[in-house]
Amino acid sequence: MSLVTKHLDFETLHHYFGHTSDEVICHVLNNVEDAKKIHFPIQKHVCHDYTLRKMYQYSFSENPTHSSEPLRLIHSDLLELSTLSYSKYKWIITFLDDHFSFYNIAFLCKKSEAADAIKSIF
Repeated sequence: MSLVTKHLDFETLHHYFGHTSDEVICHVLNNVEDAKKIHFPIQKHVCHDYTLRKMYQYSFSENPTHSSEPLRLIHSDLLELSTLSYSKYKWIITFLDDHFSFYNIAFLCKKSEAADAIKSIF
């Protein structure tokens, strides 16, 4: 990317540099020869994508015991993909058998297909 031949605004640079901080963008511009000055936001810039990435998610506590029989306890989660896959899948449903730690996943085009995925696996 050439900062000399193209005049970019703050939002575009923020996106190009991977949602980095204002200070990093300022440092880069100060160290690029003949870089055009850009206008930084007056208020502190808060990036939604960056904020989501920085959020901490607490994990569940360890459970020393496991299910005594296969298929007695299944852990499941339904996840939305951030972009549509090549095969048009938008969702993933996961299954984990607590007894064997056997893991299975199903790809879904629509969230409403989850019930059919459960039936097909079990």
